[in-house]
Amino acid sequence: MPTRAEAVLALLHHATRSVAYPSGRPWLVGSWPDDQIMLHVAGRSRVALIGHTSVSTDHLARLVERTGDVSALDTPLADMAGSCHVIADLGGRQRVQGTVSGVRRVFHAELDGNAVAADRADVLGWLIGAELNQHAVALSLLDPMRPHPLDDVPMWHGVTALPADRFLLVEASGRASTIRWWQPPAPVLPLREGARRLATALSDAVRCRLRGAETVSCDLSGGLDSMAVTFLAARGQGKLVAYTACALDSADDDLAWADRAVVELPGVVHDVLPRDQIPLVYDGIAGADDTLDEPSVGVIDRAKLLTGYRRMAANGSQLHLTGHGGDEVLEGAPSHLHSMLRTHPLRAVDMFRGFRARTHWPVLPTVLTALRTQPYSSWLSSSGVQLAGGGSRLRLVDLEWGIPPTLPPWVTPDAHALIRESFAAVAGSAAPLAGTRGRHADLAAIRGRARLVRSLAQLVAPTGTAMAAPFLDDRVIEACQSVRPHERANPWRHKPLLSEAMRGIVPTRLQGRNGKVDRSAEEEAGIRANRGHLLVLCEGSRLADLGFVDTGQLRAACRYSISPDRLHEPLQQTVACELWLRTSVAG
Repeated sequence: MPTRAEAVLALLHHATRSVAYPSGRPWLVGSWPDDQIMLHVAGRSRVALIGHTSVSTDHLARLVERTGDVSALDTPLADMAGSCHVIADLGGRQRVQGTVSGVRRVFHAELDGNAVAADRADVLGWLIGAELNQHAVALSLLDPMRPHPLDDVPMWHGVTALPADRFLLVEASGRASTIRWWQPPAPVLPLREGARRLATALSDAVRCRLRGAETVSCDLSGGLDSMAVTFLAARGQGKLVAYTACALDSADDDLAWADRAVVELPGVVHDVLPRDQIPLVYDGIAGADDTLDEPSVGVIDRAKLLTGYRRMAANGSQLHLTGHGGDEVLEGAPSHLHSMLRTHPLRAVDMFRGFRARTHWPVLPTVLTALRTQPYSSWLSSSGVQLAGGGSRLRLVDLEWGIPPTLPPWVTPDAHALIRESFAAVAGSAAPLAGTRGRHADLAAIRGRARLVRSLAQLVAPTGTAMAAPFLDDRVIEACQSVRPHERANPWRHKPLLSEAMRGIVPTRLQGRNGKVDRSAEEEAGIRANRGHLLVLCEGSRLADLGFVDTGQLRAACRYSISPDRLHEPLQQTVACELWLRTSVAG
């Protein structure tokens, strides 16, 4: 392990920015745009906000001058719009904090007896000379995702992920602890009041990102989430480029809805990527060299994503606003019905009817799952036992704590064993993210989406156009979580909370779209066109070297199938993990 002095010198060699103590010793070291740091220093006190924030320089100065303890920052930070890391040094104690969703994360480790923190686990792992965590690699093969708290297991030994609702407190002695600073608001607001709060929060989230920007861009897919962000961004003073990527499926009507929206937005430039120029899923996968700090299924669509961001960079955009997170924050999980059945049974029965009509839930599993009470730790333990699938047919996963993860047939017994060990290590003590299934599922979905957005932001960063997801800002999440679940998770209406919030902002005639075509045609075409490249990944597989996959079965899975096994979906997790090992771990 390197000494602290050696590590700092190594960081300074790679970093483009640094902030020093009065003694000259580095305090912050990294790479960030000049317009994405707000710093105030007064004597021995200092606070830095890195990212996008509504706080002005004068406000930050007043905050530092009247606050002598990092623990007292909770109240002033609770009113701050935007998305940023908070790093404060007050009275000899330090506070390092990310965001509620996890879009901005904090990892920490110990170096020479002192706590060090970073926003990327790979940088911290490199800094302390950490070894690969094979349990984390095996967990990355789970489909569709790792459940809480296993989703917080970093890929490196000695690196700890800070829970998103906590800040890292470092004493003058160097001793570190974690303090909870956030909990979800009580879901008591009626729809109309919650919509007013959401309209303000989302408007502020977009506005603080436009401050001082000459050109920004945004997704305009025709869905209400992207419509909302686009219409709010159009209120800014700079140039706005709305970007629409057509889909391969000719039945897709994204462009038709986007064209209708642009008519209402004079002065907005509409950039359309034609259908015949759309990169396929898995295109360029053989040459992927993206540096991510954990495996991410976002890499399977890297060619399409990078094409869009390079177009936006060519248009002069340094920041691209997306609607990512809209589904997760706006729509409540069906599992809210589990607790609703006990508190408001008549309301629950009516909503059951709505969800059954929309999703065709089978009657007996629905009733049995709704009536069954199972603690989260027990659910997690049983999920670890049933990794190969084959759970009871008399259960409806939509009403459980989450979707039980599974493993595809090419994952070996050695990997199974490591994953079972990981489940067993936490199952007895694991607590849910919230007290009810619905609230836990909501927060888990938000964090899952934030994890993807965070990885996508790392992937597109080299284009020069950064990614921003206003729906995943703290204040936006709070506004949505404060609304009564039965009004937010309404099976009879499509995103009623956002529709109400955007009244008078997005024209009513543009809010009538209730769904979109699936993207199976794109995935099928991509797998067929790139099967040769996928087979190349099977040769000399790093996962196979670890003993985690059977390459024979994996080769057989490298073709598109419409079978109920859905093997093309867990293939995404495996390809993502294989690529990550190749680009992030020395061979």
